[in-house]
Amino acid sequence: MNQAAETRLAHMRAAVRCGARTRSGKPCLCPAIRRRARCRIHGGLSPGAPRGEGNGKFKDGYFTREAVKERKWVRDLIDTYAKEKDK
Repeated sequence: MNQAAETRLAHMRAAVRCGARTRSGKPCLCPAIRRRARCRIHGGLSPGAPRGEGNGKFKDGYFTREAVKERKWVRDLIDTYAKEKDK
């Protein structure tokens, strides 16, 4: 082998390995994706969940106690008037 091939082979052998475990419980031997802890098979290529509103990490007050109570009150009010109208 020439010097360049040996150097490439040495770099490949020295690559950081995936941190996942296989089904048998042994560590995965695939090289990890650059700047990540997992290989391509175990999720190293996925960028993760979207940030901000794209992931639902925001609050709009829809499920606050007051909002739920108000919606229930409106439904009860509508049901009451609907029953009176049917009489």
